[in-house]
Amino acid sequence: MMLSINDNQFYIQIQSIIIHLLSTIFVTLIISIGLVTSTQISGYHLQNVYFLVNKNSCTCDCWDGFFRGKHSRGGYKIFYFNYEQQIIIILCLIIFYIELLRQYIIKIIFNKQFILLLLIPAIYSNFYGIWSIINYINDGDYYRMLKSQIYFSLTELIVTYIFYQCLIIKNKKHISIWFIYILGIISFLHVIIAFGELNSDEIGRNFALILSDLINLFWIIIIFIKNSRLRPNKQTICISLCITLCLWLFYHIVCQFRE
Repeated sequence: MMLSINDNQFYIQIQSIIIHLLSTIFVTLIISIGLVTSTQISGYHLQNVYFLVNKNSCTCDCWDGFFRGKHSRGGYKIFYFNYEQQIIIILCLIIFYIELLRQYIIKIIFNKQFILLLLIPAIYSNFYGIWSIINYINDGDYYRMLKSQIYFSLTELIVTYIFYQCLIIKNKKHISIWFIYILGIISFLHVIIAFGELNSDEIGRNFALILSDLINLFWIIIIFIKNSRLRPNKQTICISLCITLCLWLFYHIVCQFRE
């Protein structure tokens, strides 16, 4: 009996290791495809397109190389980074979002929660936002675009979490009413701000970024149609509009994109 229990625990551990490895591989593939796709949508800088790297003669004098210890920092490297506090922030952001993505993949593929496929556009928005933040930090662009992107990324993360919670609850009547209202408020706010800053040259990117918000709003409408109990009354509508206005003002006063 003891042997069977130990064998069972062993197989469970092996299974968890395999799931971890497979989910890590899937995450790597998704991020790689996502980076290529998002860059294709946003477009390329012409200087980067025609800039060819000679790996044999390449040198870089713009990094300290401290993390390499006793090894030389000279010659071509796959990646460079300096020993500064910003790299810690970047690593924390990368690890945080990658782990979220890995858990998401596990729930879909291994736990077969296919309803979570509705979050795919939100994943794109989240990773586009966090990749932009990483680039702004890396470029030292702290004043022009960073605040705006942090605002969008943080609110996008909040609505993604709320929508995730709403999707995994089987009985929609048990969903917190204010979960739905906050989801609607932030999603509506994203759409309004996006249209206010609409750039005809990047219409594809803009649509891809608000697609998750449009899905959220459409889902909320369906929930309201099916569950009259969840529909807002006049007081709730007024409170929601006040919250929306406050968030809108906060963005334009504190976090707005600066040319």
